[in-house]
Amino acid sequence: MTQSDTGGTAQEDTSMPAEDKVKLQKKLSPSAQAILRFVQLFEEKGEIDVFQEDAEFKRLRQIVLSYRGSLYSLLERRLQEVIDLGGVEIITQRDIMSLIVQLWEDNISKLTKTEVPYLEATLKYPGDSLNPLSKWAGMSYAQARRAQKRLSDSEVLKIGGMLNLEQLGLERVLIILESPSLVLSGPYCQTMLFIDGHSPRVLIVAIVPSNKREDLLDTVRSFRNTTTNASVYNLSPGKPSFSGLYSDPKKGWNLDLLHFRLMLRKGGDPITLSDVPPPSLSEPTKFTYSETRVMDAMTESLDRTAQEIVAATKLSPSTVFRKRAQFLSNGTILPRARVNIPALNDRLLLLLSPEVGGNISPAWQNLPLTYSSHITNLEDKSERKVLLLSALPTGSGSSVLDILNDETSKIDDYSAWSVAAGIGGLTKVSNLYDRRKNSWAWDVSRHFDAIGYSAARHEASSSNTPLDLA
Repeated sequence: MTQSDTGGTAQEDTSMPAEDKVKLQKKLSPSAQAILRFVQLFEEKGEIDVFQEDAEFKRLRQIVLSYRGSLYSLLERRLQEVIDLGGVEIITQRDIMSLIVQLWEDNISKLTKTEVPYLEATLKYPGDSLNPLSKWAGMSYAQARRAQKRLSDSEVLKIGGMLNLEQLGLERVLIILESPSLVLSGPYCQTMLFIDGHSPRVLIVAIVPSNKREDLLDTVRSFRNTTTNASVYNLSPGKPSFSGLYSDPKKGWNLDLLHFRLMLRKGGDPITLSDVPPPSLSEPTKFTYSETRVMDAMTESLDRTAQEIVAATKLSPSTVFRKRAQFLSNGTILPRARVNIPALNDRLLLLLSPEVGGNISPAWQNLPLTYSSHITNLEDKSERKVLLLSALPTGSGSSVLDILNDETSKIDDYSAWSVAAGIGGLTKVSNLYDRRKNSWAWDVSRHFDAIGYSAARHEASSSNTPLDLA
């Protein structure tokens, strides 16, 4: 329903013949007819009242608002194509909603020539306002505003908050379990990545109190009886990056694999890794209940206005305004751009030496969405690696992996895997901070669980697998 900017993907509205409309209506269940009617009226009027609007209708409203072109016309045409194939007796509400989401995800994944540089600029400077972002992206303020609105409406782009862990007395760790029968979980564990195969691996990102590092190491060591290997690494915040090199506003995402292969051969300088800071022995700043609630709301979304935080937290406006400004000014909450492009559903994970990481970087930085970080083994500080994670067009991951393996020497310190599924979430300060003791709550028996690998793997999703591990 949104208008196309330069290089957009707007579609022409085509009317279906009356007799075809009658055939289509006969194949739709009453609830499916209601969905189709909602899409048509919403496109025509821009806003309609729905009696007792539920979560599905709210989702549908967002889809129609952020769709570029006419969703209704394309939906009709696609349904008619299915019916023309023959044998269709009934199309249910579930069928039509599934089709709508598929068409919408394809639509929002095709970025215009203004949205691409806007995304590139926003990931580099997530805390900047529209005016400087438009200059970084090389476009007018009006173009930047339109790009920002469509990317936000479609939820391709969100500006969230990242906890300043060092200031809070916390640290980010990466736990790698090889061929585990049990998996560590709990409120301190915020992300899990699953690598399938003959020797499956689980990567767990956890945020823990710095002064409890040894307790965590002891906990992970206890898993070594149920796994081939269990290691704990310090994980740097890293940074996400975006490149529109392989994006076409009409065709969508298509990697040029020959170009990628040739870029791998360019080589590069070794990546410099910073040292792991020693565990912080100081207690974090004391927080009130209100402060932890505001921090949670800001971590979820920095796009929220103070009034929206008031509505979500039920706190007084004066408290929210004051604490929101305080956390931004003192750096307790740092801006972080989060990008989710549905067409980029494949994930590759690489662990490399700094030398190999430098050689791969020229090619890696051209991939659509990437995350780069580094890890240091907390039990063997000499083991330091570069961690690279990428989001690739669906179906292209195996080809990119083959090229990486082909172009990388067998003697290099290099490992690469396809990530099959993942679980992601945000750490809630209000759940982990003990206000009575004015410290981070910590009880291994209460805050960590050992769950079966099969159960954990079953809960993981193969779509929208986490990319940014911070």
